[in-house]
Amino acid sequence: MKNKSLKKIPIFIILSLFILLALLKLDYDRTLSKKDTLNNEMITLEITEGESVSDILQSLLDTKLMDKKHVYYTKIYLRINDLSTKLQAGVYELPKSLSIVEIIDILQNGRNQDVWISIPEGLRKDEIAIIIEKELSIYEGSTFSSSEFLSLTINKEFINSLELNIQIDNLEGFLFPDSYAFPRDIDAKGAIEILVENFKTKIGNNEYTYEDIIFASIVEREGYNGNDRPIIAGIILKRYNEGWLLQTDATLLYPVKDWKHVITQQDKNDDNPYNTYKKIGLPPTPICNPGLQSIQAVWNPTSTNYYYYIHDTDGNPHYGRTLEEHNKNVNTYLR
Repeated sequence: MKNKSLKKIPIFIILSLFILLALLKLDYDRTLSKKDTLNNEMITLEITEGESVSDILQSLLDTKLMDKKHVYYTKIYLRINDLSTKLQAGVYELPKSLSIVEIIDILQNGRNQDVWISIPEGLRKDEIAIIIEKELSIYEGSTFSSSEFLSLTINKEFINSLELNIQIDNLEGFLFPDSYAFPRDIDAKGAIEILVENFKTKIGNNEYTYEDIIFASIVEREGYNGNDRPIIAGIILKRYNEGWLLQTDATLLYPVKDWKHVITQQDKNDDNPYNTYKKIGLPPTPICNPGLQSIQAVWNPTSTNYYYYIHDTDGNPHYGRTLEEHNKNVNTYLR
């Protein structure tokens, strides 16, 4: 019996080590690629000639571009990829939304002359144009024009040149939210090409329809996080497939061009194609530019018995199976 037990121990140990290594690899990959997409604060990082890797990592810690617990993984990443000697001296303006891999990529390529601009999820194309113009306008020789940007988003010939997988006549929904390093002299055409190319890269080989992006844009504005978006996507898709009015507040706000607008009964009665309180089906275009999380929520919705949802003043979701349950939630959490 003892011999049999001894023979089993090495197998157990090997399996345990294999599981441990797999978990460490998962944590390693997640740590290096994790992004804080909601933090758009810009940080100035200066690397002088002759600084060691330890000095550079300490600067990243001091500027809060990296947490102390991530230093070990970063050293491993630099060693495995033979990058320790490739980090360039210079002054860098970096957004805190970048992942560690993105930061290391920038530091080795010396892209300190580019302007980092963060585009949050869920903005309309006019909001994106304003952000880019504002960030670039402080530099001499800037050629970016927000009006040209918006004009190009409905230019059929230009849109076709971008080689998307579907035929569209409006780029709303395809200007992918992310952090970008733009050349200071980039024009509207170049900026759109970068945004759309990133959309194509992030979507990958997945097949999508125009309706998918419209749904995702609604889910982006209606949902708050990765927990509620798949559930909300499931509710919206179910209402759509069963011929219900979607009755999503976010679609009412798109024509108003103000996400903070207080919705009135007049808004709900307004006869426009984005009014999902009156029009059955989808609005004619996406209402914003959604992130990957919302697109994936539409592709992989959570099936429930719910037909209604609200968020309370703290952002917590509350779901209802019937109109009676929904009205009870409204009275309990919003009044």
